[in-house]
Amino acid sequence: MSRNIKFFFAAFLISLPFWWGMNVFEKNLENFLFFSFYYQPPPSQVFLAQVSQQFFQAPEKEIPEIEAKSAILVKINKNGSQEILFEKNSDQILPIASLTKLMTSLVVTENYNLSQQLEVTKEAVEQPEEFGNLKIGEHLSVENLLYLVLIESSNDSAFTLSELIGQDGFVDLMNLEAEYLGLFGTHFVGSTGYSAENYSTAKDLVNLAKYIIREKPIIWEISSLSEFSLYTPDGVFHHQLSNTNQLLKEYPEIIGGKTGYTEEARGCIILILKNSKDEVFINIILGSENRFEEMKKLIEYSI
Repeated sequence: MSRNIKFFFAAFLISLPFWWGMNVFEKNLENFLFFSFYYQPPPSQVFLAQVSQQFFQAPEKEIPEIEAKSAILVKINKNGSQEILFEKNSDQILPIASLTKLMTSLVVTENYNLSQQLEVTKEAVEQPEEFGNLKIGEHLSVENLLYLVLIESSNDSAFTLSELIGQDGFVDLMNLEAEYLGLFGTHFVGSTGYSAENYSTAKDLVNLAKYIIREKPIIWEISSLSEFSLYTPDGVFHHQLSNTNQLLKEYPEIIGGKTGYTEEARGCIILILKNSKDEVFINIILGSENRFEEMKKLIEYSI
């Protein structure tokens, strides 16, 4: 055998393991690419999104069943935009009982000196109610009378405030204010809300509430107090005020509100709440046989 042929065979035998290894590597590479393409596991972000969607997606809240004649729930975002989350007959004109006192308080804060002293008259004391404990001839500041109006819903105090310019003139101011705010389904005949001829709509009351939030927040601040110790101008203790709003101690998110009740209007309530995102919720119920329980449904639906 020639030297060249021997060299060729030697080189061939030496290279066999190399070519065998290359074939195995090529086969393994093909298998790897095949399985990588067809059996690729989902990326971590996709996987986490699937898990989040499956296990952490908040369930939709059940729409509350409200038996009241009218109701509305409005959310106001931090940027001022608003969204109606719930409404029932929100344009229906209904008597609003002592929710009237929100307009009474607005007219007072826009036209009166809060430190001015007013005398309680016999006609004021004779207003139908059980709250206030006012006595004929005593003097209280406008501010103290506001506390009585907004915390205990005192008719005596609301009437005393209106007497400064006369009941008729005061009611005219209330109706002018309603017209100015575009509350065209709203009308007042008195400052207390006792008459069924004081009426409004849930939507109008939302606009009234928004205006008070923006321009006269002191009204909501006073109304959010569950209790208050009232003193006369000379420092004598008058009496301990207790708020008519039973929900104040249950929901720390409440930043203001007002209750109302007469036989004609039934139970009425408005509550303003604010959450940790600075979102404001205006909740209104008119004509309810169980206003506090129905208001709870709206609150739980909103927060």
